[in-house]
Amino acid sequence: MGPVLQRKPRLSVSRPKGQEGKRSDPLSLPQPAPRVAAIPLVKLCYTGVHAAEAVGIRDLADGEFSPTDTTLEEGIERQLNYLLDEVGCTRPGFRLLEIGCGYGSLLRLAAARGARAVGVNLSPEQVRYCRHQGLQVYCCNYRDLYDAAEWCGQFDGVIANGSLEHWVQPEDVRDGRMDAIYRESFEIVHRMLDPRTPNARYVTTAIHVQREVKPEYLLTPWYRHPRGSDRRHFSLLHNWMGGYYPVAGQLEACARPHFALTKEADGTTGYKIANDFRMARMMRGLYTSPKLVWRLARMVAMHPAIGMTMLECYYIEKSWDWQFQGDDPPMRLLRHTWTVNREAGSD
Repeated sequence: MGPVLQRKPRLSVSRPKGQEGKRSDPLSLPQPAPRVAAIPLVKLCYTGVHAAEAVGIRDLADGEFSPTDTTLEEGIERQLNYLLDEVGCTRPGFRLLEIGCGYGSLLRLAAARGARAVGVNLSPEQVRYCRHQGLQVYCCNYRDLYDAAEWCGQFDGVIANGSLEHWVQPEDVRDGRMDAIYRESFEIVHRMLDPRTPNARYVTTAIHVQREVKPEYLLTPWYRHPRGSDRRHFSLLHNWMGGYYPVAGQLEACARPHFALTKEADGTTGYKIANDFRMARMMRGLYTSPKLVWRLARMVAMHPAIGMTMLECYYIEKSWDWQFQGDDPPMRLLRHTWTVNREAGSD
């Protein structure tokens, strides 16, 4: 079945009736053994992003907003509930894995539905925050799950909300490893899903690039590119956040034979609105939040190159906003629903 493009999916912020407040026992899972070292730049970017938590920004993904929304959180919650509905987390006891769980907003909503929700995350700061909130979160690379036998077949659904953008680096693209990494990621998720679960699903959100980008653009220091050029913005984004974006259709090809793409929704507008809310809050925070200023200053002091790139990218040249500007923006945010291809068999 081919993808169905939905420009404005209907989302609901309400939780399924009868599930509010229900809690389930945690899953018994060991800490995955290290298999693939975390990418230092990705870990550092989330150390820097932790500064935004000082002004209440705990979600960096897209949202879905209605004309009456006045806060970032309204659109974020609507989008997260959409992801939970898409993955099938609509019954108590549903076993959910989130890859790259951030500060745990989706895990908390899943738990409120009665789910047994588990997250994995590279960021020690975010993992500590989640655990302090009583969430079951493990600090590890998602690639460590490949050999985690005790995790195999333990979940009814998996969500990766924005984390996929960090899985491939420009060096991987240069050396021809990009598709292999995506194929491995789909294999890992397939291993995590219980083969007995009917209609088991995997839901992703990821920025997709619409303009030409070559690995050498990102591997060249941003300040060597002409100001305002695509190359400079691409380099700034990578050298702050660490990652590389897929192009349209690439993930669908890499998902075979484990998954079939059954739904595609465009969340680009929601991402732009969410970024506008975040940017306004961060700008106010520079004048009103000593905690934010302290965290930014500490990041620059401890990691000068990354810290200054972060400030240049976000506040000065605003490359993060550039991604979604104009009638034909350089990037699109696509939400994908993947269904297990039973013909592929089980591992």
